[in-house]
Amino acid sequence: MTDHLRYAWQMLNGYRAKIETRIFAEREHDIAGYLDRRNPIPALDLGNGNLRPQYSLLRAAGYRVYGIDLANRPQRSLTKIAYIFARALYRWKLHLPIADIDRTLVCANASDLPFPDNTFGLVTSVAAFEHFLDVPAVVAELRRVLRPGGLVYACIHLFTCPSGGHNVRISEVPLRSLPRGVDPWDHLRKRRLPFHVPLNEWRQDQYLRLFARHFEILKHYCATREGEEFLTSDIMAELSAYSRDELTCGAYVIVARKMP
Repeated sequence: MTDHLRYAWQMLNGYRAKIETRIFAEREHDIAGYLDRRNPIPALDLGNGNLRPQYSLLRAAGYRVYGIDLANRPQRSLTKIAYIFARALYRWKLHLPIADIDRTLVCANASDLPFPDNTFGLVTSVAAFEHFLDVPAVVAELRRVLRPGGLVYACIHLFTCPSGGHNVRISEVPLRSLPRGVDPWDHLRKRRLPFHVPLNEWRQDQYLRLFARHFEILKHYCATREGEEFLTSDIMAELSAYSRDELTCGAYVIVARKMP
C-alpha cells in the first residue's frame, strides 16, 4: 500500500479524525483557566489547510472562528472538488454536520492579516508555523490582532525531527518507520530527498525566543516524540549541533499570552 493510499484509508477508518480530536482536546486543556468561556470567544485558525479540521472543531465548540490560509482562494479544479468530498468525510468522522459552512474563511498571507487590532481572544495554529517564511512578521501580526489577555496556541512540526523535511511518510504520526533506502534525518544530513513544501528550517529555541519577545510564555513542551529508534551513536555524533530533545521532538507546543 502506498503512503497516499494508506493516508486515504486513515481518513476512512477515522484514524486522522482521532488525531485532530486529540489535538483539540489538548489545546482546550492547555488554555483552560486563561480564557473566559462564558461568552463566545473570537478565534483565528492560522493556516486552516484544505481539510480544516481544527476550524470545524472550534466552530462546533462555540468559538466565533475565522480561518486564514492561502488554500482558501476560490477556484475550480478537480483537486478542489476532491477536497469538498474529503472535508465531508472528515466532518462525518469528527461527528460534525456534513454541511461545510465556510463564510468565515479568508484567503490572505499570515504575515499581513486583514483584521483590525485587538480582534481575537485566541489564535491557534497546528502544523503551519514551519511553513511560514517570515516568522517574525507572522508573530508580530499575531500580537497586533490579539486582544490584551488573549492567547496564542502554536503546535509546530519541528524541522529537526525525523519527519521535519515533510518528505518521508505522511501516513505515520508520529513517524515509526522509513521508506527503504532512506537515511534517518536525511534533511539534516545529505539532503538526498527534495523538499516538496516551503519550510523555514527554524529550530525550537528560535521559536521560543521570538514568542517570548512578544508574549508572556505560559507553557511550552514537546507534545509528540519520534525517532528514538533511529538515533544511533554515529548519527548523534554527526548531528552534534542538535540536542537529542530537538532531534526527537515532532510536535512542539507554545502557549503564550498577550500582556496589556
